[in-house]
Amino acid sequence: MSTMASNDHLADRGRALAAFVFGVLSESVSDGAFVVLRSGRTVVSVNQRGEDLLGRRADDLLGRPVDELFAEGDLRGGAAIVDHPGRYEDIALVQVDGYPLYVELTVAHVEHPQLGPLAACLARDTTERRALERDLLAKHTALFAAHAELERLVTELRATQAALEERNREIAVLAGQVARVGWRAAIGELAAGIAHHLNNPVAALTSTLRTLSIRLERDLDPERRIGTEQLLQRARAAAGRIEEHVAAVVRLHRAGAQDATARRLDLAHEIDNALTLFTGRLGAIVVRRTYRGPIDALVPQDPLHHVLGNVIDNAITAMPGGGELNIAVERRGDRWVMAVEDSGRGVPAELAAMLEDPIAAARGGGGGGGLGLATAQRLARLWGGDLVHRPRDVGTRFEIEVPATDPAGLRLQECS
Repeated sequence: MSTMASNDHLADRGRALAAFVFGVLSESVSDGAFVVLRSGRTVVSVNQRGEDLLGRRADDLLGRPVDELFAEGDLRGGAAIVDHPGRYEDIALVQVDGYPLYVELTVAHVEHPQLGPLAACLARDTTERRALERDLLAKHTALFAAHAELERLVTELRATQAALEERNREIAVLAGQVARVGWRAAIGELAAGIAHHLNNPVAALTSTLRTLSIRLERDLDPERRIGTEQLLQRARAAAGRIEEHVAAVVRLHRAGAQDATARRLDLAHEIDNALTLFTGRLGAIVVRRTYRGPIDALVPQDPLHHVLGNVIDNAITAMPGGGELNIAVERRGDRWVMAVEDSGRGVPAELAAMLEDPIAAARGGGGGGGLGLATAQRLARLWGGDLVHRPRDVGTRFEIEVPATDPAGLRLQECS
């Protein structure tokens, strides 16, 4: 009976202290409230909400050291906390089952007239808030990871898109090249067929001119023979040029269809021979040569003649009123480069990018076969060289690349 009386006394005193410290709200607030005697650091009052939070009755808490209310893991300790008023976050109180209860603890000091200094403590349960914070943190972490993964996927998609665009460009270029190759092949076949059909009429024309020449010597008197002979010479020259062009087309078609055999040639000699064929067309054109033989090169002879003839023919055609034709040879690594420059009308800018097209006129009118330049470039590439157009402010420059046979340097000599 004495123990029960003692407990009742403590409970009554606790309620009185609670009423003194917290007023009439001590039992109605949603926070756990307890009072600690600072001199002995013992619990002297606890409200109903405090009992519920700790899962212990008031008679089990009153008179207990305050340190027993705090979990062992909290290094700050109950006694140290109640000695210093203020607001504390994440304080771990121990429940009856031993599990910690995390609260937000507010401590205030109060002076009691009989008991002396007291510590008034309000404990607000933050377990649910901590759970929400942990959940929010987990979701934020997951969202951050998803965002990083999304950025990685976007980067990969952009790289893949760029690669696909590059492949599409390559496919478009290849498709254009295939179409151009097929077009050139068809035109080559057409040209070869035309040349073949022209052979018989040209041969008949040549034979007829030969017969007329014989009759001219036998039938006409000397005065009439002079005028007629001039006409026959012009006709024979025209027939000869037709035969040459037909033969060139045939050679071109054969060279394009078969691998030509490379030979050791003197480029200086080959250039001189090519120029000789155009002697009658030079007129007021001044030819300047910047080379001296022998210039040893390894190249098929017939294709070389075709390429040289085509480039020189275009240069002469571009200077109908006269001009200057410069032909030079220089060494670049393991190649000879034959440069053919003219002072005539240059290649229009809109046509410069189309010189490889079979039917693109190189000079925009007035002769100069685009077909010849396209096929000449193809032949040059077949022997391991190239035919390159170099734009100039005045006139035009074409460079013909030919593999060299020796490493010796080129000996140059200026002559006109």
